[in-house]
Amino acid sequence: MWRCDEAKFNWYCDSDDEPQAPKAAPAPAPRQVSKSEQPKRIELRDIKTAEQMRAELKRREDLAVMEPTDQNLKDYLQAWQMTQEKGAVFADNWRRVVWQTPELDYSLKRPVNNQAIKTFDSQREFNEDQQLRALAKDHGLIFFFRSDCPYCHAMAPLLRQLSQKYGIEVLGVSVDGGGLPDFPNFRDGRAQAQAWGIERVPALFIGSKQTGDKAAIGFGAMAMTDIVNRIFVLTGTKPGDNF
Repeated sequence: MWRCDEAKFNWYCDSDDEPQAPKAAPAPAPRQVSKSEQPKRIELRDIKTAEQMRAELKRREDLAVMEPTDQNLKDYLQAWQMTQEKGAVFADNWRRVVWQTPELDYSLKRPVNNQAIKTFDSQREFNEDQQLRALAKDHGLIFFFRSDCPYCHAMAPLLRQLSQKYGIEVLGVSVDGGGLPDFPNFRDGRAQAQAWGIERVPALFIGSKQTGDKAAIGFGAMAMTDIVNRIFVLTGTKPGDNF
């Protein structure tokens, strides 16, 4: 009479075949490390390899943290001082080798002293100036903006100055149908922005008037020096040349 009959109205059946939720296994008890398994002490005079030095420094540090007695701290500081001395000798020999090996001296590519930095910056500015004036002959900049974007308003006068200084044409393109004071004669670029996948403004592109090829210069507000540098790097250098 107690047999389950699912065909009857409002008859609920308890099935013994339903899978039971697995019980969480108890967390294993933390394993105690025996004294025989603990790292053995290495006297500083017996250290011959970097691996031994790292292991002994770590062992002494752990012991000093867990048992900060005067002796444990002294042992750790002695090992730490040894690593500092090794590092100092390594760094000193490093710079000596670099000074005497020009192909390894990065400062010959990117100067570090004030006089050389001034010369480097002056040469870079000359190269950037020449590159932008050459690009102005058959390239132009495409400036995507929105009329209510404060960063677009701040960047627009800089692009006008850039155009006047280097003679490169800047085409203002609105993505909301409104203009800017510096770009009253803009082009409606709502469809173009969608086709190019432009989701953030201001956005600056450079394009070839002959081939129609384009490349992004950057997104967000940029200073004039940043714009000039990006154009120079992207159009006048190969990856790694100017880094």
